Amino acid sequence: MTPRPDDDAPASAPATPPATPMVEVVEDLLRSLDEARLELDTPDAEEARARRHRVALQVSNHLLPRLREVSAPAIVVLGGSTGAGKSTIVNSIVSANVSPAGVLRPTTREPVLVVHPKDAELLDGHPVLDIATRVTHEGTKRGLALIDAPDLDSVHAANRELADQLVEMADMWVFVTTGSRYGDALPWQRLRDAVERGISIAVVLNRVDRAGLNEVRNDLFARLQEQGLTSVPFFVIPDVGPIDGPLPADKVQPLAAFLGVLGAGAQSRSVIARTVRGAWPALREDVQLLAANLDSQRRTTLSLQGAVQAATRAAAAQARADVQTGSAATGAPTTAWLAGASSGGALSSLVAPPRGWIQRRRYRRSSTGRADALQRLREVSLGELRTVLTDACASAERAIRAGLAETAAGRQLAAAVPAERSASARVDRLDVLFREWDSVAGERTVDLTASEPLSGIELGHLVEVAAVGVDGAVRAVQRLSGDTGAATVTALRGDLADWAAAAVVAEADEFTAALDRMDIDPADAATRLRLRASELREYA
Repeated sequence: MTPRPDDDAPASAPATPPATPMVEVVEDLLRSLDEARLELDTPDAEEARARRHRVALQVSNHLLPRLREVSAPAIVVLGGSTGAGKSTIVNSIVSANVSPAGVLRPTTREPVLVVHPKDAELLDGHPVLDIATRVTHEGTKRGLALIDAPDLDSVHAANRELADQLVEMADMWVFVTTGSRYGDALPWQRLRDAVERGISIAVVLNRVDRAGLNEVRNDLFARLQEQGLTSVPFFVIPDVGPIDGPLPADKVQPLAAFLGVLGAGAQSRSVIARTVRGAWPALREDVQLLAANLDSQRRTTLSLQGAVQAATRAAAAQARADVQTGSAATGAPTTAWLAGASSGGALSSLVAPPRGWIQRRRYRRSSTGRADALQRLREVSLGELRTVLTDACASAERAIRAGLAETAAGRQLAAAVPAERSASARVDRLDVLFREWDSVAGERTVDLTASEPLSGIELGHLVEVAAVGVDGAVRAVQRLSGDTGAATVTALRGDLADWAAAAVVAEADEFTAALDRMDIDPADAATRLRLRASELREYA
């Protein structure tokens, strides 16, 4: 990799070096993180998504750029609470107004990165330039890039997110606080997070009144000791009252001298190496936790698939039983049969054969009426059957949604399948069922013969009505076509029962399809992350 130029040599754009094994491992890790989608609202999903986002930022915004170009200046982020005076400190270190400072809170809305002109090109292509404005100034120490970050507790969510991103990019985080703000909870939580991920830390107590200095400093030391941070560099900048512009040089001299040493080649590389090396253990732990989160996603996916299938079973069994027992024929179909089969009705000849020449003549004259009556009876019977099956399918859908409502992931899946989509798919599915069943019925009745003159269409309609469950039609088929006709009715009813159950079970299809569309992490996603974690062990 390109060594950092000395103070007098002009910087040149670094050539792209070949990837080292460590770089390749981290690049593979970043790809695996991109594949870890964590789409389902599992109990651990919110935490897992935040972890994945944070780790991806750390890898893409700090580790990879640093590993690819170690000669780039050390990135030092000054961060802290609102009004801590970060901008004034940056301006004072550089001895120029390079970052806006003032009483307006928050003053820093866009991060400002200050770098020596000879180091500027070494940051070309670094992700930090996507979110920070680069300012070059010769007052900046060589080997340093100072970032004035937005407030960690900014009232603007975008500012808080930027501040968090910048901490992830830092080789060192200078925690700036004041005598009135050093107890704020949020910066301390962020400080703990940074320490856990191996980021080098320094602390600046700014704007401290001399009268309360000892008390504040002692209390702050106690807090640092609680966090195991007693060895971090610590600086005090006394309150100088209202001031327009940089602080007097002597007030920031200790901090400026420390940063000047930090920017020196050997010391800078030491801090960078310590920060990178310190990141591996926490990074490896985070990757292992993400693998466990992916396992949870996969288990939840399988559980949801099983739940939606199981929820249809009772309704499917009931639909099968209703068809087998002819429940659909109760009501309108039976009433229509009785009306047509009564004495003198269009279907009366199907109940008993005509006797005498007068009845036979009436039988021949009524053949057209009989065909129309059978057509209407078939329509009534199949319409009632469709209503029964529609209700059974709707019952299955309600059972699915009731089961899914018990978990956040289930509610997420239910919301992905609008009721209108289920209803539309149900109509299409039942259309296919009746069309196919009618085709099978036609094939099975084509060779049936009747003991009395019925057309093939009439006989087919009568068999279908019998298969739906109209008792009178069953007896009529038995009388006209014997055992062969009865067997055909039984077979068709069995087919109908099987298909009805299948149509109800298929209510789960829209939900499983929606689960597939969510593109839940594949089974080997967790395995790949665990492999990345094992590779990181070599550098931890």
